[in-house]
Amino acid sequence: MANELSTRIDRTQLHMVSRDRVAHVAHALLNGANHEKGELLAAGTAVLFAVMSERTGMNAEELYRLGHRILHADTPHHVKSNVQMEALRDFAGLRVREHAII
Repeated sequence: MANELSTRIDRTQLHMVSRDRVAHVAHALLNGANHEKGELLAAGTAVLFAVMSERTGMNAEELYRLGHRILHADTPHHVKSNVQMEALRDFAGLRVREHAII
């Protein structure tokens, strides 16, 4: 649902963000809540995602596609970005698994 705050993001710039910077921010967001249980991390991430969708005026599917495209970008010449994204996947997996009740 869009509102007056929803137009404050430059969609052109959004689609041109650096994968290195995106990985850095994603690590920082995840690290900020790394003491929480996996269920709370998942729910908190879902709420944050919903808020970002609402405030950017982008529907959830569009925002997810953007994230998926950045995460899975085929950039063979940008090894650093690919390594950072893989590290993010591993870190997220560890954070969720470490606090899961087995």
